[in-house]
Amino acid sequence: MPRNLDRRVEVLMPITNQTVHQQVLDQIMMANLIDNEQSYRLLPDGSSSRITPPEGEERFNAHKYFMTNPSLSGRGKSLKEWRPRSLLKRRDNE
Repeated sequence: MPRNLDRRVEVLMPITNQTVHQQVLDQIMMANLIDNEQSYRLLPDGSSSRITPPEGEERFNAHKYFMTNPSLSGRGKSLKEWRPRSLLKRRDNE
């Protein structure tokens, strides 16, 4: 499958809704940072190497996580009381 790198447009915008902002930080960013199944490490020379979890470390796949967990959109303040356990557990152990 060819990649669309020549005609691609990236857009950034501020997140002003505090609930959504917190969800992005606590769930979306955290899941991507702790992914140790489909992530790569960028090396100083510009090349990359695939991250492999050390033996005994819990495996985490961000794509699988988001495909199997319902969205927290619209949950408002309940987000502070309920977060996906696997993310909290991993965050607190690091």
